[in-house]
Amino acid sequence: MEQKRSVWLLKISMKKEELAMEKTMVNGLDQTPDAAEWFEKYKGITKQIDEQLLRGLKESGKGLTLGQLQLVVEHRNPFDVPVLRIFTDRLIVKTGKLLSRCFHKPIVVELLPSWFTEDNLKKAAKFNLKPIFLPGEELSRDLKNWMMPPAHFYEWIMRKKIAKDSAILKRGWYLADFSIGVDYADGMQVFPNDPLAPIIERLRQGRKVGKYGQTPMGSRFAIKPQSEWPLVIAELVDNELKIQPYKEKRLERYIEFLAIGNVYDKNRGKFNMWEWFADDFEGSGRLCGGGRGGGGLAGIRSDWADGRNVHIVGRPLVSF
Repeated sequence: MEQKRSVWLLKISMKKEELAMEKTMVNGLDQTPDAAEWFEKYKGITKQIDEQLLRGLKESGKGLTLGQLQLVVEHRNPFDVPVLRIFTDRLIVKTGKLLSRCFHKPIVVELLPSWFTEDNLKKAAKFNLKPIFLPGEELSRDLKNWMMPPAHFYEWIMRKKIAKDSAILKRGWYLADFSIGVDYADGMQVFPNDPLAPIIERLRQGRKVGKYGQTPMGSRFAIKPQSEWPLVIAELVDNELKIQPYKEKRLERYIEFLAIGNVYDKNRGKFNMWEWFADDFEGSGRLCGGGRGGGGLAGIRSDWADGRNVHIVGRPLVSF
């Protein structure tokens, strides 16, 4: 005998008098939608809404999404943003599966930051910035198929030469730089088709960022990590992309560089250049690494915190 099921039937009425809802809380803000105006604009979609609700009752996953139901409550057309919903849902699911596979355990990915619209991410992609998610994991154990930090990295933590949380990833969404590196060529090397080049050249022309004589004006080499890279990153994030809101804009930490290389960007550690990191070393130093001949992706050493070096580059990172 077929088992009976109790189903909550959601009935949405589009009568003008019933749309005069009281003030509702939407995304944490008090809003009073103009129900009459909404009714006049969207009264033609009532049949479409009813049909999709019925489909959802008959077959799981075929009805209105929670996001679409929220739009109905907000007196907005629930069919206005299907592409955005599909885009965000796919990105979250895809990222969660990738991280769970790489970390060999279930990883829950948070909802996207408000700035992560499809249009904004297309703008970021022009600068080789792509969305990634990092879990709040401590990389203190061997992970299968990973390049892990060398032993002296953990010794530095124990001896307090670097911060005690240097091996811990900060959970959240980021925009990371996926620019392809380059091999050292007597200080004349530049990243291929580097979208940062015009920004760097402009800052050098304004004497805000220096260089050596042979350094190309748009090269991201020979830029001081402590005093000059923050200017380059600020110009990119605040003036070019106008990202708001965000938590931090900075160079990558070593542990972030390592995780991104293991999970997302397989081009890292393939070149003989080195990369500056955000990690301080004993106050006056700064971590750098990633050179092919010095350990590859996991390679790490320290250098002067504000040195100008023709074989070390940087990558902007934005956290949300």
